[in-house]
This record gives sequence, structure tokens and C-alpha cells, in this order.
Amino acid sequence: MRLAPAFCNAMRLLAYVSPLLLTACGIAFQANPIPQQQNIETIQQATPTQDGFKTFVQTQSPQTTWPIQAWDIDSLTLSALYFHPVLKVAKSDYAVALAGITSAGLRPQVGLNGHLSHSNRANGDINPWAYGLQVDIPVITANKRQINIEIAQYQADIAKIQISETAWMLRQQLSMDLIQLAEQQAMQANLARLQKSQEALLAAYQKRLDLGMAGNADVLPIRLQRDQSAWQLQQLTLQIRQTEQKILHDAGLTEQNNLPLTIAPIQLSQLLKSRFAQSQTYADAATIQHYALTNRMDIQRGLAQYAKAESQLKLAMAKRYPDLSLNPGIAYEYGDKIWGLGIGTMLNLLNKSSDLWAQAEQVRQNEATRFYALQHQVIQLSEQSLIKYRGAANLLVTLTREYEQQSNRKAQLEKQWRQGLIDKTEYLQTEIQFYSAQQRLITQQANVMRSLQEIENVMQKPIALSQREMASANQK
Repeated sequence: MRLAPAFCNAMRLLAYVSPLLLTACGIAFQANPIPQQQNIETIQQATPTQDGFKTFVQTQSPQTTWPIQAWDIDSLTLSALYFHPVLKVAKSDYAVALAGITSAGLRPQVGLNGHLSHSNRANGDINPWAYGLQVDIPVITANKRQINIEIAQYQADIAKIQISETAWMLRQQLSMDLIQLAEQQAMQANLARLQKSQEALLAAYQKRLDLGMAGNADVLPIRLQRDQSAWQLQQLTLQIRQTEQKILHDAGLTEQNNLPLTIAPIQLSQLLKSRFAQSQTYADAATIQHYALTNRMDIQRGLAQYAKAESQLKLAMAKRYPDLSLNPGIAYEYGDKIWGLGIGTMLNLLNKSSDLWAQAEQVRQNEATRFYALQHQVIQLSEQSLIKYRGAANLLVTLTREYEQQSNRKAQLEKQWRQGLIDKTEYLQTEIQFYSAQQRLITQQANVMRSLQEIENVMQKPIALSQREMASANQK
């Protein structure tokens, strides 16, 4: 029995389409397990001597001298931006968000339906075969596809801002590490000199004890103070080692293949002197608030999240208009040739129109409330950081005067001692008092730098440690 020409054509079309369908279905999933050992080797082999890091530094900061001999906040930040895994995670999240833009812009796929039937001719059919082919063409209404793209773009903006926020967090942590290291190193030098003076004073009193001119009650407190200073010096040496290791890790490196980095020395007193001379960027709360409400990444992220919520509301409102589906097709039914066109849609009969966007409207209001709270928090942080900085700076002025007085007294008594006008023990006691005043000064200098670093973090504008920022300000 010969088949009808229409049936033959339909079979030919199905023969052409089938390989395409089978090819699409033949794309098999391939597992890609995490290379744990390779990851460990990559982490351990990270070193600033890599050519990739050199290229990165020369691209991002051409003024940086290569190779880097002394690491400051700027060069350490470059290392963190290149090696630290937390930034790689933020970049990976951004890549996922960019892929979301592409997937949001994909057009709905066209469907293809076919059927084949055979009759027993009980009704006297001309032909026992019935077959048909129908195409489903989705039609997106109310610009929903473009709105989905907008939502995905805002999500990508949020992820991109997160990269900047992560980079700033790394810089902030390194800045606090360097301040702590500078404080510890200054205190270590002070304790070494203090211990030397205490040793000399103990030797002088021990001689008096041997001659019967002093008692054990005079020697014991000096020995206890000497032992306490020795213990503090040992602890401080260990803490310096831990801080240096923390700086290495915060820069994205490990000790596996890296010698201890040579950190550029920081003189707290000189650094503070230069910062006090350039205090116009953090002298009042209004200036700090201006920079904070303009520069902060969380402010920018809040605006992007609100814009995303608005687009989501726009999409919810657009869903009031149902999408369509056009279904043209051709059929051959038991001898009859039939052409048809169907139109399909979804009717929202069970829900009110307002119910479709009520939640989206609440989400937008929630983002607006969150942004208001964020602005309130930033203003509070601005005021609190300035109050803390001013209090620390005022106390530093007081301790500086005390230190200068102790320094002058030490110089006077040293002159008198060398002239034989006073006993050596009297001078050594004054010298010990001088080193104690110096300790308080070092601690307060570090506290002022930390409070200044908090202002920098509130404004998210480099002011505290960056020598390049200060040089740029001086040129202006």
C-alpha cells in the first residue's frame, strides 16, 4: 500500500529533526571533582616572585619599583588582591552573576509536537492514517524578558561592588596589622633599653647590699621589675613573629615558599606628624559623612539592591499580562488535509491583580528601610569615629608633654650624674621613669593611628598609612 505524499513529507521532516534532537540529548554531564592536592600545592607555591604577580603589579601600579624590597601598605594590598582567595571568591560570584545576565536574555524555545494514528476504518475512512505536526511559538508580553535582564544586571552590579568591598576589607586588615607591628617593634626597642637600665640599677643596689648599705627590701622590687620586663620582652618577641606571619597570610601568602617579608619601617611619631598637618579630610563630622555617604561600597550596594527590588516589582506588575503561545500546525486525518492555528495563554482567575505584586512592593519598601538604616548607621559611625579620634589625639598631646618633661629631666640628671653631683641610682631611676613615659606614649600613638584608621574605614578613603596618598596630597 502506497503512503500519501503528505505522510511521506512529514516522515522526512521527522527524519531531519530527529538527529538534532538526539544530538542535543547526547550532551552528557561530565563530573569535575575538586583537585584538592593541586589546590594545596597552588596555595603553598604562591610567592611574590611569580611572573604573573610582577605583571599584575606593573599593570596596576606602574610606579612601584620591582622587585619590591620593602613592603608597605600599597604593595601588600597588591599582593592580597592577586593572591588572597577571598577576593577570588568575590570575582567568581561576579562571574556567576554575569552568566545570569546571559541566561536571563535567552528567548523561550520553540516547541515541536507531532502525532501519528491508525484507524480500523469502522467509519469508512478514506485513509487509515492520521498524522500531524504542530509548532509551539511562545510570545513574551509586557517586556518581561528585558525586565529579567535588568534584574540580572543589578545582581551583577551588586556582585561587582562586593569585589571592591572585599578588596577594601583586605587593605583595612593589613593597615591594622602594620599599626600593630609598628607599636610592637617600638615597644620592643623600649623594653630592651628599659631592661638594660634595670640591670644597671639592680647591680648598683646589689653592690650596696653587699656593702651593707641597703637591705633585701630595696633590692627585691628592682629584681621583680627587671624580671617582669624580661618576660614582657620575650612575649613581645613572640607577638612580633605572630604579627609578621599574620601580615603574610593577610597578603594571601604562606610561609611554605616565602621568606619573612621585609616590612617597610613605620615611625608612628613621624607618621602622625604628617597626618596632623593634613587633617582637612577628617577634621569635622560633616566632611567624614560626606565621604562616607559617597564612597562607601555598602551605600552603593544598598542603592543597587533597591534598584533591583524596583525591577522585581516592575516584573510582578508585568505578569498581569499573561504570555501567549502560538500553535500553527498541519494535519492529515484519514484522508483530510487540515491546517490549524491555536492560541494559548494563562488566565489569572483565582488571584486578584494586586496580589501578584504585593510581595514585590513589600520587598521594595524593605530595601528602602534598610537603606535608611544604613545611612543612619554611617552617620553614627562618622560621629563616633571622630569623637574617638579627637579623644585619643587630646590624650596624645597630654602624654607627649609628659614625655618631653621626663626627657628634659632625664637629660638634666644625666648631666648632673656625669658631673658627680648626684648618685647613679638616682639617675637610673629617672631613666626608668622616662622609659615608662615612653611606653605610654607609644601605646597612645598607636591608639591614635587606629582611631585614624577607623575614620579611614568609615570614609573608605585612604588617609592613614598610604605614603602615596600623602605625597599626592602634598603635590596638590
